[in-house]
Amino acid sequence: MSPQESLEGRVVGIIRRDLMLGDDIVLTPNQPLFGGELDLDSLDALLLIQSLEVEFGFKMPNDSFEPSVFNSVATLARFVEEHRAAR
Repeated sequence: MSPQESLEGRVVGIIRRDLMLGDDIVLTPNQPLFGGELDLDSLDALLLIQSLEVEFGFKMPNDSFEPSVFNSVATLARFVEEHRAAR
């Protein structure tokens, strides 16, 4: 398992926990988070960002909060990796 796959797995775990998704919900790296099966809303996004900041020890700058961060599990994991490395 590559480090990116491991990071994606941790992000998926946070998404499952915070959105109270059961194990029967399939989350793939390219699955859309907004407008897809999950259909996140802005409150879900804020909850996830807060959890990711705590879990990975970074603070998300206000100017980096763009909808494209939430295109998919993979884009969210890449965002976390970039900000985690910048601290």
